[in-house]
Amino acid sequence: MAKLADLPPGAMIEKQILARRVAVVNDNGTIIGIQSECAHMRASLAKGGVENGVLTCSWHGWRYDLKSGECLSNPGFRLKRYEVEIDGDDVYVLL
Repeated sequence: MAKLADLPPGAMIEKQILARRVAVVNDNGTIIGIQSECAHMRASLAKGGVENGVLTCSWHGWRYDLKSGECLSNPGFRLKRYEVEIDGDDVYVLL
């Protein structure tokens, strides 16, 4: 999916895997795999920002907790999380 060297802290990479848009995020050294479509209007979250465990959509500012996927702006909405495996410098998302 990605190379660890391409994911410095705060960076995010988006990929299409099968029918899913998935983002891999480096949140202060923790690598997280998460759905990359905002629950609001399906905007790409890869264009948003990451800060202190929170992913913010660039379109309308919806905020998501990276650990749980829960929407902080509108509770009840949640992003799907994906398990991530790191093998050397390779980062894999397990679907």
